[in-house]
Amino acid sequence: MEKNNSSPTTDNLTLEGITISVRNDYLFKKIFGSEDSKSAVAHLIHLTTGIRKEDVSDLTISDPHLLFRKVRDKRGIVDIHIKLKDGKRINIEMQNHWHPFYPERAIYYWSLLYQDTSRAGEGYNRLSKCIGIHLLNEAFRLSGKLQSTYAIREEDGTLLSDVLELHFFDLTKLPEETKDLLQSEITELERWLLFIRTDSQKVRNALSEGDKLMSECNEKVKSVFYTPSEREIYIREHIAEMDHYSIMMEKYESGLEEGLQRGKGEGKEEATINIAKAMLHDGVGIDIIQKYTGIDCKQLEDL
Repeated sequence: MEKNNSSPTTDNLTLEGITISVRNDYLFKKIFGSEDSKSAVAHLIHLTTGIRKEDVSDLTISDPHLLFRKVRDKRGIVDIHIKLKDGKRINIEMQNHWHPFYPERAIYYWSLLYQDTSRAGEGYNRLSKCIGIHLLNEAFRLSGKLQSTYAIREEDGTLLSDVLELHFFDLTKLPEETKDLLQSEITELERWLLFIRTDSQKVRNALSEGDKLMSECNEKVKSVFYTPSEREIYIREHIAEMDHYSIMMEKYESGLEEGLQRGKGEGKEEATINIAKAMLHDGVGIDIIQKYTGIDCKQLEDL
C-alpha cells in the first residue's frame, strides 16, 4: 500500500476562492472519463453495481454527447459512457441538482443507450443490457437510502428482463465528513462516494491515504491547482453550471409567482394549497414550498 502524505499546503487549497470538487464537469470526466482513467472507472462500476472486477477489466470509454446529441438540456449533464467487453453499456451521471422529472430523464437516457445497441438485421435477443449509475448531490426524493436500485419486475417480484438496471446514489445520505469518521471503518463504496462528494482537499487527502488508486485520482485533482489551463477550464465549467442553475431557478420562481397571481382571482387560499400540492407531487423541497406559499410545515404534512 502506498501512503499519500498530505501537508498543510495541500490540505486547504482553493481556486480563486472557489472550492474544488470532483463533482465539477471537467474534474469528474478527467478522473473517470479519460483514457488513462480506466482503472478508476472500472473500480467505480464494480463498487456501485457489483459487476465482477474481471468483467470490467476491458472497457471502452466514448463521448456521451454523440449518443445524446438530440437532447436539448446538456448543461448539468456529466455523463461517462462505457462499453464492456460482453456488450453491456453503462452510463455514469453526476447530477448536482435535483429536478422533479429526473427519474423520467434517467429512463429516457437509458432508452437511448438501449436503442444504440441495436444493429440492422439483428433480432431483439442481440440487444445488450444497459445500466445507469446516477450520483445525486441533492436528496433522491423517491427513497431515503444511500443506494436505490430499480429494474422491471412483476408485482410478486418476478423479473421481466434484466436489460434495464438503474442505480441512484443519494450523496446527501453519506455521513458527515468528521475526523472520527475518516478514522473509522466505512465501506469502500462510502469512501469513494465521499471522495466524489467532498469540497475539502483535506478530506480527499485523508480518504486516499493508503489507497493507491484513489491517491492517483487525488493527484489529478491537485493538478488543477497548479496548471493554468486546467484552472481556466475548471473555473469556466463552475461558472457555467452556476449560471445554468440560476436561470433554471429564475424560470421556476417566475412560473410560481405567475401561478400565485393567477390564484388570487380563484380564491387565494385554495389556489395556494393547490400549488403547494403540485409542488409536493413534483418533489420540491418543503423549505422552498414554505418560502413561496407561506404554508406552515404541519399543514404541508397534512396535504
